[in-house]
Amino acid sequence: MAFEEIEAPKVSVPADFGIERLGDPSHSNIVFKLKDDLEIHANSVIVSLNSPVLEELISCLSFETIDVDDFQNDAVQCFLEGCYSGQLKKINKGIFRDVSKMAHVFRVEWMEKRCASYFQYLAENIPGVFTFQDLSFLFEEACYLERRFKKEASLDLITSKLSSSASYRKCFVEQYLQENSGQLDDRQLNAILKVVQRQPEMLVSFVIDQIRADRSSLGKDAKYFLRNVNLSRCFRKNPDLKEKFIEHLSLLEFPSAEDYKLVLLLYKSCNTVIEKYSSIPNLFNSFKTINEFSTFEEVTHFLSSSQDVKSFNMFFEGIFCWLFNQANSETKLPANFDDRIFAIKEKKEWKNISSHLVEMLVVDGERLPVFQSFEGVLNRCQAVSSKGYAYVPSLRDYDWKELLLKENDIEFHISQSDLNPIEGPCAERGECGFIVHIKASTEENSCSFNIELLQDPEAYPDHIHFHEDIICSKNMHFVLEMTFSGRKRLFPVSWYGKPNPNVNASIWKWGAIYFMDKGETPLGFPDENIEWRWGLGRKAKITPAFLISRDLH
Repeated sequence: MAFEEIEAPKVSVPADFGIERLGDPSHSNIVFKLKDDLEIHANSVIVSLNSPVLEELISCLSFETIDVDDFQNDAVQCFLEGCYSGQLKKINKGIFRDVSKMAHVFRVEWMEKRCASYFQYLAENIPGVFTFQDLSFLFEEACYLERRFKKEASLDLITSKLSSSASYRKCFVEQYLQENSGQLDDRQLNAILKVVQRQPEMLVSFVIDQIRADRSSLGKDAKYFLRNVNLSRCFRKNPDLKEKFIEHLSLLEFPSAEDYKLVLLLYKSCNTVIEKYSSIPNLFNSFKTINEFSTFEEVTHFLSSSQDVKSFNMFFEGIFCWLFNQANSETKLPANFDDRIFAIKEKKEWKNISSHLVEMLVVDGERLPVFQSFEGVLNRCQAVSSKGYAYVPSLRDYDWKELLLKENDIEFHISQSDLNPIEGPCAERGECGFIVHIKASTEENSCSFNIELLQDPEAYPDHIHFHEDIICSKNMHFVLEMTFSGRKRLFPVSWYGKPNPNVNASIWKWGAIYFMDKGETPLGFPDENIEWRWGLGRKAKITPAFLISRDLH
């Protein structure tokens, strides 16, 4: 029997090599030179296993000494003990920045992660009785990590934490701005904006205080905040603050040309009238128009040139509806149709299509082999996005008469962090969301039907917090979710005009969907030639839903 060698496991870090060996002359062949002419002797193998940078310096460049006098001595000691023990037992707030910097400079990955965990621990365990220094330390370190090492997660964590509590904001913002007036860069000012995003009057008060202290002209910080704060919203809630703000602007003695421009812009924005409702755009296009075309080339040319088509979702729905109505014909897609479609997409700079729309519409496309080819190309060309949109259904279902024939305010809930991951969770009380108003159809005037977004924050009830900065009608794509034959499906309505009744109003139709009081038998209007139809009775439940574009930048 041949001798079989057993492969030994490779050493991986972090590992406990024995902290007692650090500085032992019999094991140490590399010298770290610290401040004040101090030295720490270490084992080159142990530090090299932890750090590829030290491995390069020692093994390839034959370094025998490593200068680390840019760092605090205690931080170097903590770093080296960590390399030996696999733990950061001596890390504290005083040396955190230097230890984190050393871990980054020497590319000790596990130590960088431990530093991040330590920082997260500090952020999540602010003392019950906290001081300005507690909050300022966290903010300063987070800004440093973001500026020096592009670690945005730490800054996002701190801005979210500070914005979550009125007491944090009150303790931190005013004093921090006063102590650092004129010295903050745009990153820091933007982080302050995020901290006070739901209490912008704090920044207006800061600008007023700055003008009171120096009437010569607007300071750098004041200009930044005035350009970026939503003053219109702020002053709607605080009309007295608006009067005070205008009064202090008039006190400026030597305003620059830039100051004048900024004041004019502010005046314009503060006096803009906000409409209570905003219609959802591109919703009621004519299917008859799109059905006039007999070839794929004609319909794609129409959709690419139409002013009503402002997204790939709208383009896709138009193609789907046209193909669907061609179900009984021998429609064939041209050999290079995918190249044409994606040339249009790139020229228009449209975002990818929502995966929800593709996955739930193709249930209906199962009968259409030609459409399955279209779906396959979308996936192969990576034109389908699962992260670019939030799918937001209404809080409850409706029957068709509730939805079409009654005035309704329909509630939708959606978190800020779902729509804008960069901002993180909202600090306000209540549910984030929005309300859509349904203007009802009537037998006398079916054209009265409309779907409108309630966009005035002041009109919202206390239990709904409306993010007017990230929820707007132009980013919303409307669909109907219904259960048909035991399966949930999305029904497109954007190319089917408005719902309208037959002669005696016993049936209402919206595109290929027919609503009636009884039964679920497909019925149609005798004067129309739509092959596939769905008839929905009064018991059928309909869920209005929106695909809302996310901000991922």
